[in-house]
Amino acid sequence: MLKNRNITICLMILLLFSTTFLYVSGCSEESVAPSEEEQEEVDDEEEEVKEEEEEEEKEEKVIIVEKVKPITVIINNHPSARPQSGMQEASIVYEFLVEGEYTRFLAVYDTLYTENYLIGPVRSLRPYFGVKAAEHGGIIAHSGYSNRTAEMIRGLGLKQIVCSTYLWRDSSRRAPHNLYTDIEKLHQAVGSDLKVTKSEITPEEVSLDSNKGNEIEVTYNSRNIVTYEYNDKKEAYLRFINNTPHKDRETEKQYHASRVIIQKVPHRNVSGTDLVDIDLASSGEGMLYEESIKYTITWKKEDGKTNYYYRDGTPVELEPGNTWIQIVR
Repeated sequence: MLKNRNITICLMILLLFSTTFLYVSGCSEESVAPSEEEQEEVDDEEEEVKEEEEEEEKEEKVIIVEKVKPITVIINNHPSARPQSGMQEASIVYEFLVEGEYTRFLAVYDTLYTENYLIGPVRSLRPYFGVKAAEHGGIIAHSGYSNRTAEMIRGLGLKQIVCSTYLWRDSSRRAPHNLYTDIEKLHQAVGSDLKVTKSEITPEEVSLDSNKGNEIEVTYNSRNIVTYEYNDKKEAYLRFINNTPHKDRETEKQYHASRVIIQKVPHRNVSGTDLVDIDLASSGEGMLYEESIKYTITWKKEDGKTNYYYRDGTPVELEPGNTWIQIVR
């Protein structure tokens, strides 16, 4: 009994000593405050770390883009020409009105390819297609043009790919919706002029008003109502024509875009014909849809190129990914 009591007392003394030691140790650590010079050194180190982190974050935003000399192709969009081929591989696709309230595409190909792919159906040239192709280097594949168009594109210096060496008819489809090419033949047509260039893109920070932009609708006519729906999983806008998924003929995959631009451009009906003239040399307004956000933008033709701007004047960057540009009245 006495033995147990002695053990208890020893334990109590040991516990008291340990608690006192910890308390004294804690007090002595907390009581030593850094000097003013030491505090300044700590603040400087923290500021340097913060600046390094911000610099690393900025460097991560720099995007390296490899491009080759652009080649443009006019692609048919008559109902009989659907489904088309090869438009998903284009970096930019423009949609223009043509006669009869139909539309056609101008697809811009400026990236290296690892596997050959079909492009088409290829269709005939209109003056504004030539003007837009000139913005992208002036190489254009098409199936011909009228005397009026020939006069209007004179002086643009276009390199036209129309030879049967690079274009052919697909007997499984009806003419004129059966003319095709492929990216390999287009690159052969360009030859040694095809050079790889690298550029660095740093996305600009913009501060402006924006709205949700999950859905887009563009009505060219009752037979051609274009809609896009933003898909969170793909982080892209899925394209529809008349509520039907717009798919590629070969891959059977739905066309999609990283961003969509609605560009409002002056249109004029040509007297005595069903033709239309489109003024691409001026300026105007539009909308940009990207990452489910809608922005009001402006556009301007400057030094032979169309540039797009946010409301605060910051340029719109069309990289990375692909862009569909709907040219509307």
